[in-house]
Order: sequence, then structure tokens, then C-alpha cells
Amino acid sequence: MSLLPAAALRARFVERATAKFAANVPDFVALRQLVGEQGGVFRNDHGAIRTADPALRALIVRAARVLGLHRDRDYLFPAKKLVSFDLQAEGQDAGQFKIFVSQVDLEAFPPAVAGLLREDCAQQAAAVDHRAFLAQIERAEQQGGLSETDAEAYIEHFVTRLMNRNGAPMRRSTLEAVAAVSPEAASALALGPDFNHVTIDVRAAGFEGIEAMAAAMAARGFKLLPAIQGAPGSKLRQTATMAATMATPVLEADGSLGSAPTEKQFVEIIERAQARAEDGALLWQDDGRPLIYKHFLAANAEKIFDAAATKASAPSC
Repeated sequence: MSLLPAAALRARFVERATAKFAANVPDFVALRQLVGEQGGVFRNDHGAIRTADPALRALIVRAARVLGLHRDRDYLFPAKKLVSFDLQAEGQDAGQFKIFVSQVDLEAFPPAVAGLLREDCAQQAAAVDHRAFLAQIERAEQQGGLSETDAEAYIEHFVTRLMNRNGAPMRRSTLEAVAAVSPEAASALALGPDFNHVTIDVRAAGFEGIEAMAAAMAARGFKLLPAIQGAPGSKLRQTATMAATMATPVLEADGSLGSAPTEKQFVEIIERAQARAEDGALLWQDDGRPLIYKHFLAANAEKIFDAAATKASAPSC
């Protein structure tokens, strides 16, 4: 039986998850058109997921291993009430797709608000059945890949069920309580564990640098973060569009269905440069090519989080 290995599964996952994101985020479609006009190639550097559920986070890590992505570095964001890590492919190639996972730090919340978050997570978990998905993961772990039939079912479940807010809408009171402590956690709650952003590589897109791409985006009317993160000449530079405000279903106190304005998804652009050792020396790959920095910087990411932060608001009429 022919098996699809991790790299092939990862390529299918990226294609399917990116298409799902594009269907929900008009800025992504417009930016992809800009890249095409520039004569560039769209390359998704990474997608990012936020979740408040530790069990779901663990399942994402295990499922990502089937794609050849392994937990690598940790990043702490105490001001945002988030703890994060990246899932990376083995090796020195910075062009491989990555996932940046952020866990809502429940211990940093007031106990009553943490209890609301745990209750919401439990309701979502009860609304989805991952047993067939887990069986596919186990087969991939034992075999080193998946059959065509299993691969299709695995990717479909990963993208549409695992990366999804399942079950009934959240309570407005829960959203408001969480937003008062951490707008970033509130956005995670509203979206669920889907990609809250995908990231376009600046150089692959055909631009000489991130300033040029950001300027072209601003000229097209994209609303961007106030500043590019990372100094000129540094190993990692990033900026992002501001997430559009979207109506999210919520349960009102009387049990009726309402709507709350939330900021959930945006598009990032990224410029990676040659990595350096702690003493400033340039680093090189084993084959003599420049070693491009493939990880993330907490100082940059802290500001990127601001692109999707849902603040407490009054009920809509």
C-alpha cells in the first residue's frame, strides 16, 4: 500500500487550510491579487492558532506531527495572558510552513473568569467526536504516513472540525468577562482554534523588502498596524493588517441568540533574514548557503497580537 509521507500531507493541509481562511478574510483575497500583479508567488510562511483548551492544544501538537511539524521554541506573553510555541519542520529550511500556537494562560485569569473559559472549552469539546481522527493519527505514527483515503479524511477533519469552534455559540457574558481581562483571549474564544492569521513571505511575493510591500498595501487601502516590527537589517521583520470587525453569534442571558462585534482574523507579511550567533557572527547552512532565521521573536509577536483583539462592548440592539 502506497503511503503519503509527512511532507505531502503538510502540503495538502496548507492548501486546504489556506483556502478556508481565504473564504473568510477579504483582505487575503485582495492581497493575493496584489502579489499576482507584482509577479510574485504567494508562500504561506506560517499560520497561527489560539486556544484556551489545554487538551485541544495537545491534540493539535500530536496531529501536527503527522504533518512533520514538531514543537520547538516557547514564547511568553504575560501582558496578553498567552503562552505560545512554534511547530516547525526539521532541518534548516526557513521556507517550510510553520504553525504558531498560543494557549490562553488560564492561571493568569481571575478564578471566576478562568472557570467561564473552562466551561466554554468543555462545551466545545463535547460537541465534536475525534475518535476516527485519533485512529488516523495512530496509523500515521505506526506506518510513517497515510493511505490516500485516510489522508483525505485526516486533512478534512483537521481543517473543518479540529480547527473550528464547535457546538453552541458562546455566552455573551463569557465573552465580555474574558475581553475585560485579555482582548486577545476574547478573540481566541470568538474564533475557536482556526487560523487567526496566515502570513505572506515578502521576498517570495516579489517585493524588495517589507517597507515596499507595506507601502503598496497602504496605497491599496489596507489598514495596517502602526509600525513594522523589527529594526531594518534585523533577522525578522513583520507587520499585519488590522482584523475586520465581524458579527459573532452569542447566547444572551435570556437564552436568545444575539450578535457581538469581534476582531478575529487578519493577514501578516514577513521578511526573514540571515540568522546570527549570539556574538553577532553570520550563520550558514551545511551546504554553504545563508542560514535564514526560521523562528519567531516575542517582542515582534506581542505587537502582532494587537491586530486581533476583541474589547468588551455593549450588547447590540
